[in-house]
Amino acid sequence: MSKSGKSIVLFDVLDDATREEVLNSCQCHQYKKGDQIVRQWDDNHHLYFIDQGSMRVTLYSSKGKEVSFVDLHEGDNFGELSAIDGEPRSANVIALTDSVVRTMPSDDFMGLLEEYPQLNRAFLRQLTAMIRRLCDRIFEYSTLGVNHRIHAELLRLAKQDLDLDGVARIRNMPTHAQFGSRLSCTRESVSRELKHLEKNGIIKRHSGKFVVENLSLLEDLVDIHEN
Repeated sequence: MSKSGKSIVLFDVLDDATREEVLNSCQCHQYKKGDQIVRQWDDNHHLYFIDQGSMRVTLYSSKGKEVSFVDLHEGDNFGELSAIDGEPRSANVIALTDSVVRTMPSDDFMGLLEEYPQLNRAFLRQLTAMIRRLCDRIFEYSTLGVNHRIHAELLRLAKQDLDLDGVARIRNMPTHAQFGSRLSCTRESVSRELKHLEKNGIIKRHSGKFVVENLSLLEDLVDIHEN
């Protein structure tokens, strides 16, 4: 059993002995970069816990266009919806890096929620946060133009990669095409706007990462267009 580089966040509410017991009860799987971990319409209902690596949640249109929803990283979990309602998978999950994932049958997880009220509450908070993020996305699609959606998504990514020095270094920046599929716009629109932000000193490329040089100015850009 591999040792996690970062604890599974959902299980942080459990004491150390219980958390270790729960993690050891999971099955451990290794995936290579590019492997498909979950397929839309799959009829398994396991929960997945990311021990190592990163994943991307996507859907494909009838014409094969990829629509990217969110990236997941060490400590995150996915597969909650099918575990709760027993319905087929609603999206695809692809490994962005070599990864280690633990899985737990839905019945076992539901038993844990009944046995540990603190875990139940943590899970409800997690689902609530997911709904809030989706509401934010709907609001942005309904009210913001393309450039302003790019600003909002860049700010979201930056806050996920905020270092102790207060600088945001986005280590898993999507390609321009992936960025576009996530925001329902073209690769060219993303490229043009990122170059504009770089020219104005808000972001820069450094050692394969996007660095947000002026987080407060980026926040101001988003606030202006959301108000």
